[in-house]
Amino acid sequence: MRIICISNHSLVQENNYWQQLEKVLAAGVDALILREKTLTPQEYASYALKALILCQRYKTPCLLHSFSNIAKELGAKNFHCSLAYLENHPSLKKDFTTLGVSLHTPEEAKKAAALGASYLLAGHIFPTTCKPDSSPIGIATLQAICAATTLPVYALGGITPQTVGQLQGLPLAGIALMSGLMTCRDAKNYKQQLLKNL
Repeated sequence: MRIICISNHSLVQENNYWQQLEKVLAAGVDALILREKTLTPQEYASYALKALILCQRYKTPCLLHSFSNIAKELGAKNFHCSLAYLENHPSLKKDFTTLGVSLHTPEEAKKAAALGASYLLAGHIFPTTCKPDSSPIGIATLQAICAATTLPVYALGGITPQTVGQLQGLPLAGIALMSGLMTCRDAKNYKQQLLKNL
Protein backbone atom coordinates (compact mmCIF):
# COMPACT_ATOMS: atom_id res chain seq x y z
CA MET A 1 0.00 0.00 0.00
CA ARG A 2 1.59 3.24 -1.18
CA ILE A 3 1.36 6.52 0.75
CA ILE A 4 1.33 9.92 -0.94
CA CYS A 5 1.88 13.17 0.96
CA ILE A 6 0.05 16.26 -0.25
CA SER A 7 1.71 19.49 0.88
CA ASN A 8 -0.04 22.51 2.36
CA HIS A 9 2.15 25.27 3.76
CA SER A 10 -0.79 26.87 5.58
CA LEU A 11 -0.86 23.90 7.98
CA VAL A 12 2.71 24.43 9.14
CA GLN A 13 4.48 27.47 10.56
CA GLU A 14 6.57 29.01 7.80
CA ASN A 15 9.95 28.31 9.43
CA ASN A 16 9.01 24.64 9.95
CA TYR A 17 7.53 23.88 6.51
CA TRP A 18 10.63 22.54 4.80
CA GLN A 19 11.70 20.72 7.95
CA GLN A 20 8.33 18.96 8.04
CA LEU A 21 8.53 18.02 4.37
CA GLU A 22 11.99 16.61 4.90
CA LYS A 23 10.77 14.54 7.87
CA VAL A 24 7.95 13.16 5.74
CA LEU A 25 10.29 12.30 2.88
CA ALA A 26 12.78 10.71 5.29
CA ALA A 27 9.93 8.59 6.68
CA GLY A 28 9.70 6.97 3.26
CA VAL A 29 6.46 8.19 1.68
CA ASP A 30 6.08 7.00 -1.89
CA ALA A 31 5.44 10.40 -3.51
CA LEU A 32 4.89 14.08 -2.77
CA ILE A 33 2.24 16.20 -4.46
CA LEU A 34 3.28 19.85 -4.11
CA ARG A 35 -0.25 21.26 -4.00
CA GLU A 36 0.09 24.82 -2.59
CA LYS A 37 -2.90 26.31 -4.42
CA THR A 38 -2.75 29.60 -2.50
CA LEU A 39 0.68 30.62 -3.81
CA THR A 40 1.21 32.99 -6.70
CA PRO A 41 2.82 31.46 -9.80
CA GLN A 42 6.13 33.10 -8.89
CA GLU A 43 5.96 31.80 -5.31
CA TYR A 44 4.98 28.35 -6.53
CA ALA A 45 7.91 28.22 -8.94
CA SER A 46 10.27 28.93 -6.03
CA TYR A 47 8.65 26.21 -3.89
CA ALA A 48 8.65 23.76 -6.79
CA LEU A 49 12.34 24.16 -7.51
CA LYS A 50 13.21 23.56 -3.86
CA ALA A 51 10.80 20.62 -3.56
CA LEU A 52 12.16 18.93 -6.68
CA ILE A 53 15.70 19.13 -5.29
CA LEU A 54 14.57 17.83 -1.88
CA CYS A 55 12.64 14.93 -3.41
CA GLN A 56 15.58 14.05 -5.62
CA ARG A 57 17.73 13.79 -2.48
CA TYR A 58 15.32 11.23 -1.03
CA LYS A 59 14.65 9.54 -4.38
CA THR A 60 10.94 10.30 -4.03
CA PRO A 61 8.74 11.26 -7.00
CA CYS A 62 7.56 14.88 -6.81
CA LEU A 63 4.35 15.78 -8.60
CA LEU A 64 3.83 19.45 -9.25
CA HIS A 65 0.26 20.75 -9.13
CA SER A 66 -2.01 23.31 -10.81
CA PHE A 67 0.74 25.24 -12.63
CA SER A 68 1.52 23.10 -15.68
CA ASN A 69 3.54 25.82 -17.41
CA ILE A 70 5.85 26.08 -14.40
CA ALA A 71 6.16 22.30 -14.28
CA LYS A 72 7.19 22.21 -17.95
CA GLU A 73 9.63 25.11 -17.51
CA LEU A 74 11.31 23.26 -14.62
CA GLY A 75 11.50 20.04 -16.63
CA ALA A 76 9.27 18.17 -14.18
CA LYS A 77 8.13 14.78 -15.41
CA ASN A 78 5.22 14.33 -13.00
CA PHE A 79 2.08 16.45 -12.65
CA HIS A 80 -1.21 16.32 -10.74
CA CYS A 81 -4.38 18.33 -11.37
CA SER A 82 -8.15 18.36 -11.12
CA LEU A 83 -10.28 16.79 -13.82
CA ALA A 84 -11.54 20.24 -14.79
CA TYR A 85 -7.96 21.43 -15.30
CA LEU A 86 -7.18 18.39 -17.45
CA GLU A 87 -10.30 18.95 -19.53
CA ASN A 88 -9.12 22.51 -20.19
CA HIS A 89 -5.56 21.30 -20.96
CA PRO A 90 -6.06 17.99 -22.82
CA SER A 91 -2.49 17.94 -24.13
CA LEU A 92 -1.05 17.37 -20.65
CA LYS A 93 -0.68 13.64 -21.22
CA LYS A 94 1.96 14.46 -23.84
CA ASP A 95 3.91 16.70 -21.49
CA PHE A 96 4.34 14.46 -18.45
CA THR A 97 5.42 10.89 -17.75
CA THR A 98 3.01 10.61 -14.81
CA LEU A 99 -0.30 12.45 -14.77
CA GLY A 100 -2.49 12.22 -11.66
CA VAL A 101 -6.08 13.45 -11.55
CA SER A 102 -8.33 14.31 -8.60
CA LEU A 103 -12.00 13.33 -8.90
CA HIS A 104 -15.14 12.33 -7.04
CA THR A 105 -17.30 9.96 -9.13
CA PRO A 106 -17.05 6.84 -11.31
CA GLU A 107 -18.08 8.91 -14.33
CA GLU A 108 -15.22 11.31 -13.71
CA ALA A 109 -12.85 8.34 -13.41
CA LYS A 110 -13.81 7.23 -16.92
CA LYS A 111 -13.29 10.75 -18.28
CA ALA A 112 -9.88 11.06 -16.64
CA ALA A 113 -8.78 7.71 -18.06
CA ALA A 114 -9.88 8.76 -21.54
CA LEU A 115 -7.84 11.97 -21.21
CA GLY A 116 -4.65 10.08 -20.38
CA ALA A 117 -4.50 9.99 -16.58
CA SER A 118 -1.86 7.70 -15.08
CA TYR A 119 -3.59 7.34 -11.70
CA LEU A 120 -6.63 8.71 -9.88
CA LEU A 121 -7.00 10.44 -6.53
CA ALA A 122 -10.54 9.89 -5.22
CA GLY A 123 -12.03 11.86 -2.39
CA HIS A 124 -12.72 13.06 0.02
CA ILE A 125 -13.65 9.75 1.60
CA PHE A 126 -14.27 10.69 5.23
CA PRO A 127 -15.24 14.00 6.87
CA THR A 128 -12.25 16.33 7.01
CA THR A 129 -11.46 19.71 8.54
CA CYS A 130 -9.99 20.79 5.19
CA LYS A 131 -13.48 20.70 3.63
CA PRO A 132 -15.94 21.11 6.52
CA ASP A 133 -18.82 22.26 4.28
CA SER A 134 -18.44 19.48 1.72
CA SER A 135 -19.95 16.02 2.17
CA PRO A 136 -17.56 13.07 1.84
CA ILE A 137 -18.10 10.66 -1.06
CA GLY A 138 -17.86 7.65 1.26
CA ILE A 139 -16.73 4.06 0.88
CA ALA A 140 -19.47 2.98 -1.56
CA THR A 141 -18.55 5.65 -4.11
CA LEU A 142 -14.87 4.84 -3.66
CA GLN A 143 -15.66 1.20 -4.45
CA ALA A 144 -17.58 2.28 -7.55
CA ILE A 145 -14.66 4.41 -8.72
CA CYS A 146 -12.30 1.46 -8.33
CA ALA A 147 -14.70 -0.71 -10.32
CA ALA A 148 -15.03 1.86 -13.11
CA THR A 149 -11.35 1.91 -14.09
CA THR A 150 -8.22 -0.17 -14.44
CA LEU A 151 -6.07 2.79 -13.39
CA PRO A 152 -4.49 2.85 -9.92
CA VAL A 153 -6.81 4.57 -7.44
CA TYR A 154 -5.67 6.37 -4.29
CA ALA A 155 -8.07 7.36 -1.52
CA LEU A 156 -7.91 10.86 -0.01
CA GLY A 157 -9.63 12.83 2.69
CA GLY A 158 -10.04 12.30 6.41
CA ILE A 159 -7.67 9.32 6.38
CA THR A 160 -5.95 8.87 9.73
CA PRO A 161 -4.62 5.90 11.72
CA GLN A 162 -8.12 5.76 13.26
CA THR A 163 -10.09 5.69 9.96
CA VAL A 164 -7.71 3.91 7.59
CA GLY A 165 -8.87 0.46 8.69
CA GLN A 166 -12.22 1.09 6.98
CA LEU A 167 -10.41 0.89 3.64
CA GLN A 168 -9.36 -2.73 4.16
CA GLY A 169 -10.25 -5.02 1.28
CA LEU A 170 -10.64 -2.27 -1.31
CA PRO A 171 -8.56 -2.60 -4.52
CA LEU A 172 -6.62 0.59 -3.82
CA ALA A 173 -3.10 1.40 -4.98
CA GLY A 174 -2.67 3.49 -1.85
CA ILE A 175 -3.77 6.46 0.22
CA ALA A 176 -2.99 10.17 0.17
CA LEU A 177 -2.81 12.45 3.20
CA MET A 178 -2.40 16.15 3.78
CA SER A 179 -3.17 17.27 7.34
CA GLY A 180 -1.91 14.16 9.11
CA LEU A 181 1.51 14.14 7.51
CA MET A 182 1.92 17.92 7.45
CA THR A 183 1.21 18.30 11.17
CA CYS A 184 2.46 15.11 12.85
CA ARG A 185 5.49 15.34 15.10
CA ASP A 186 6.90 11.93 14.16
CA ALA A 187 6.30 11.22 10.47
CA LYS A 188 7.95 7.80 10.57
CA ASN A 189 5.76 6.62 13.44
CA TYR A 190 2.65 8.14 11.84
CA LYS A 191 3.33 6.23 8.63
CA GLN A 192 3.89 3.00 10.58
CA GLN A 193 0.57 3.45 12.40
CA LEU A 194 -1.24 3.93 9.09
CA LEU A 195 0.22 0.76 7.60
CA LYS A 196 -0.35 -1.22 10.79
CA ASN A 197 -4.05 -0.28 10.98
CA LEU A 198 -4.58 -0.84 7.26
